[in-house]
Amino acid sequence: MAEPGLWMRRRDALLAGGALALSKQVAANANALTQAWLPVPIAVSESSRRPFVTQMLKLIGQAARIEWQIQAVPWARLLLMAERGQALAFGVSRSASREQQFEFSQPVFDNHVWMVVRRDRSLNYRSLADLGARTLCVTRGISYGSAFEAAKQAALFRVEQVDGDLAARTRMLMAGRCDVMLTSHRSPQPWAVEQVLRRESGHAAGIAVLPEPMQVDPVHFVAARGHELARVLPRLNAAMRKEAEAMRALISSEL
Repeated sequence: MAEPGLWMRRRDALLAGGALALSKQVAANANALTQAWLPVPIAVSESSRRPFVTQMLKLIGQAARIEWQIQAVPWARLLLMAERGQALAFGVSRSASREQQFEFSQPVFDNHVWMVVRRDRSLNYRSLADLGARTLCVTRGISYGSAFEAAKQAALFRVEQVDGDLAARTRMLMAGRCDVMLTSHRSPQPWAVEQVLRRESGHAAGIAVLPEPMQVDPVHFVAARGHELARVLPRLNAAMRKEAEAMRALISSEL
């Protein structure tokens, strides 16, 4: 029979070893939970440039270990889904009213609002006042800031709200149903936007992009304020910080 002191030392060693093993298992379980892939519903605009959006979500999702459940919907539906807590929304800019409804991630990229005209109907634009008496084709549900909304309410110009993709809006412009078409693109270069428009709309020589954007807004992931989905935003922020260089390369690409 072992001496009492030796037995107690063996017992203590076994207990210590068991505690260490348990501690390692708890840490491993916690790490596994932290690194687990999380399914997250997300709404994207059906009129967005899908290859770019898909690659951006893939890049951020892999870094955040998020499995996106993507739903492409009209812009107004996108905002409604986010407001109801049915999904995160991608590509939303800040405004005073949205600040009350949503929580925002850090910016994903800067969105430029470009004015497109028929080449035979040029426009010298310096301010919203230069749009007086013109008709603008805009995507239904899109907000272009408080100054634009105030000018619209004051009937400085007319607005034709459009459901449909870029090609549909371009056809309206070419048919004379509006004088100016507003379109958003991440590029700060008007010639790059003009290339996209010509390629996607089929109008090679009939359209022109004005040299300066009407406005530049950072866009974000958003979730309903106080909703469970808002807990995902810090995870996305960390992923975007990690992949900042790859994101810049993707933003500068031709996708």
